[in-house]
Amino acid sequence: MMAVIGACFDWIRRQVNRNNPERLWIHYTCALFLIMGLLVATHEVNKRIIEHGSIAANALRAANATIIADNAILVAADQYALGVADAQAALETAIAGLAQIQKTLPDIGLWSPELQAHFFSDSTGLVGDAERYLALATELATRPAHSRKAALNTLRGFHTDADMTARQQETLHLLELTAVDQGQRLEDIQQAILTVSALVLLAEAIFIFAPAQMTVRASIAELRQKTEVMRKSRSQLVEMNKKLEYLVNHDALTGLPNRGSVVRHLNQVVHAHPAPDIGVLFVGLDDFKALNDAAGHDSGDQVLKSVATRFQSCIDTEDMVARVAGDEFVLVTFEAPSTLAKRVTSALTEPFNVGGRKLHVNASIGYLQSSDGSADALSLIADAGVALQIAKVAGGNRTLEFRPSLRVDMETLQKLQLELPDAIATGQIEPWFQPQIRLSDGMMHGAEVLARWRHPSHGLLSPDKFLPAAVRAGLMIDLDFAIWQAAMKNLQNWQSEGINIPHISLNAAPETISDPHLMERFLLLLHLNGLCPEQIIIEVLETTVIDGKDDMASINIDSLAECGVALELDDFGTGYASLSKLTQLPLAGIKLDRSLISPLPEAAADSVIRAILALAVELDLQVVAEGIEQQDQARSLNAHGCAVGQGFGFARPMSAKDFRVWLREYAAPTIGKDAGHPPIFTWA
Repeated sequence: MMAVIGACFDWIRRQVNRNNPERLWIHYTCALFLIMGLLVATHEVNKRIIEHGSIAANALRAANATIIADNAILVAADQYALGVADAQAALETAIAGLAQIQKTLPDIGLWSPELQAHFFSDSTGLVGDAERYLALATELATRPAHSRKAALNTLRGFHTDADMTARQQETLHLLELTAVDQGQRLEDIQQAILTVSALVLLAEAIFIFAPAQMTVRASIAELRQKTEVMRKSRSQLVEMNKKLEYLVNHDALTGLPNRGSVVRHLNQVVHAHPAPDIGVLFVGLDDFKALNDAAGHDSGDQVLKSVATRFQSCIDTEDMVARVAGDEFVLVTFEAPSTLAKRVTSALTEPFNVGGRKLHVNASIGYLQSSDGSADALSLIADAGVALQIAKVAGGNRTLEFRPSLRVDMETLQKLQLELPDAIATGQIEPWFQPQIRLSDGMMHGAEVLARWRHPSHGLLSPDKFLPAAVRAGLMIDLDFAIWQAAMKNLQNWQSEGINIPHISLNAAPETISDPHLMERFLLLLHLNGLCPEQIIIEVLETTVIDGKDDMASINIDSLAECGVALELDDFGTGYASLSKLTQLPLAGIKLDRSLISPLPEAAADSVIRAILALAVELDLQVVAEGIEQQDQARSLNAHGCAVGQGFGFARPMSAKDFRVWLREYAAPTIGKDAGHPPIFTWA
């Protein structure tokens, strides 16, 4: 066969070498016939393998059935000898089953010399012994009750002497060996055919298809050369157009759609559905500029890429997330926007690992759900942006749903933001004072300085109304120093009148604590007002010392402490501070947040207060309790060792003029000294 195939290939090779393209059909026809012949041979061998597998399976099933039937005869015979009801029928059924299997054994089609000898040997053939065994079993089935036991013993004796169980197991083993041997021979034939097929295909590739391909290529080479330059130019133009289109519609850093893309997408969605139920989320990263400045712009870019990836994992396939500004993203969704907002917030819970550093990022979210098909994309995004800005003003790291009243709030905030610089310059921002009382004896401990804006048209504004505007305008440092200057000036005037307040507590925003010029400006204020550092307490927020976005805050805190200024951690218990910070920072005291005080004297709140006070004693920290409104609260705090209290239960914040009157009415000229004056607060 190989000689014939070789002769065919030699003839084909000579035909191809003549370079006659018109005769290529002869070469392909010959190759086709060769392949068809190999396919037929392969089919026949595979058919034999499948048939062999079926025969082997039937033979093995028959052998296993023989063993099962033999065991069934023995079990039924035992029950029949014992006189069990229906045992004779079971015995006859088992005998019939074994007899039927014995009839099929010669037709299994899986034979070898070993199987022939095993089944049909004159002296040890299993077929003959099986027939005798069946005869004994059949005889037992016809015996009367008194002779069944003897017939059973004869049956079992023959079964043991003939070693029927072992020989049946040997039958199974011989069948398996025969099946494997015959299967291996068929596999060898199959392997040979596969080898010949591979050689034929290789020869066809070398002597038929390769030369034919060379002939065809030679005939079109000139045409290809002429069109190559044109093809390359067109491909470059198409690729360039794709890149330009991508850049026009996507953000270069994150690969997300840009503002234009999300506007078009949102307009298409609105116009495609008569009354769409569309959710729009406007997400802004909180304090991203500070992170960018502290960690570096490369790290900031990596964080933005990671944020984009996490946001993409939050949305469904029909939704869209786009980057519309430096640290702002817009998400368009068909699900409830509040649900998506929760997933987005949860996606930012884990810190970002950038350059071996773990960077935490929070986000504020403004969202809305539009069911009005007449709304346009820009309006929807603008409204969500208003909700985002209000969320940031409220402190960030929160989610806010848009409502029409937020537009008014935003307009008011923007107006205050524009008016604030002039208000600071003209003294409209003024200090108010709230007394702090020693709980042990009810005497004056000091006063906290709070900011109020005496607005020309809106009246007196509390800090929650204008501090967000100051933060947005970047005026917190100027605002703090304006309040400090006015408070120190009042303290100097009261001292000159003989009213000696032990100290005043000044609030410092995070921006102020991180100001590189804090120390020189603060010391200048002390000098100009003739005050000592010991008369000043500066209250810093937990977020100031916990966030640690730069080292300047830590440097200023250490410098203030070295100058003799007492530092207190404000709003302790609102969920930020870690115990390690209390030991690492030069703090003189902590101020318990009003949320810890208001539940007193409830047992749970009382337990928390006692634990904090015990910790403060161990760390040598003075504790000031804010928000005391009831005598029971003051008594409970005093009983547990809290030093100082502050709240409406003692006095509300007062202007400098009213505070001066209050001091003259309730406090002795030598406040803080043992002058025999009655305490401001007494225990009834």
